[in-house]
Amino acid sequence: MKKLLLFITMLFSTSVFAGYSGTNKLITSAELLKNQQDYVVLDVRSADEFAEGHIAGAINIPHYAVLDEVERLKALDKPLVVHCRSGARATKAENMLMKNGVTNILHLQGDMLDWVDKGLPLTVTK
Repeated sequence: MKKLLLFITMLFSTSVFAGYSGTNKLITSAELLKNQQDYVVLDVRSADEFAEGHIAGAINIPHYAVLDEVERLKALDKPLVVHCRSGARATKAENMLMKNGVTNILHLQGDMLDWVDKGLPLTVTK
């Protein structure tokens, strides 16, 4: 019984972070909102998802297109806060960016799912 309880506890404790599997430092939504002017927010969801609601001031480059914008992203003078809906696409984008010399990357903890769950402000462009 103890082994079963331990297994269930481990399962639930790891599932909280299942969406984001990257290695970059995390930034909370509260930290981002407090000092948003200090960051560039990169939303790597699709253009349609972005239009339905995004963080004010965010730039949208779908995860599969970040390599087309590497030089632009390298030239930024602020840390890049990357996110998607749940973390999977952001992880792919971050890995591609790091392999191509973009080093000042943070990941938005909980991604857009957490942002929406907390009722934080969104900008709609549809």
